Amino acid sequence: MSESRINSALVSAYLASNLYPASRTAMEDKPFTKPTGQAWARLTDMPTGREPAAFGGVNPVERTGYLQIDIYHPNNTGTGPILADVDKALSFYTPGLGLEYQGQRVHIRKAERSKITPEAVWTGVSIFVYYTAWIFPAA
Repeated sequence: MSESRINSALVSAYLASNLYPASRTAMEDKPFTKPTGQAWARLTDMPTGREPAAFGGVNPVERTGYLQIDIYHPNNTGTGPILADVDKALSFYTPGLGLEYQGQRVHIRKAERSKITPEAVWTGVSIFVYYTAWIFPAA
């Protein structure tokens, strides 16, 4: 299993959550134009640890991290719409949820949100989806 499959499992799950379509989602290292007057999101996979699960040469590695989902709404639309999107994301990423992509399993530990932050044009909030995955050595 691999880092790329962990990332693909997270992105695939995000798309399956139907929070926003891919056309309104900025993904790492892909061109993106912010939509005018519509809500959108940005995904960032943030690794936090990579530890061997046991000692020896052929043991799995436990990989931890969080998927950061930054949600943006146009300014002056109130907190209701952005918090509705937060609720939708948090209800999808429930603790214990198992994701899978091409044999790579990813376990969701918890999900939480940041405070709402107004910026120049957008009002934003971040969702942090904490996960654990095991990377097994090739047989």
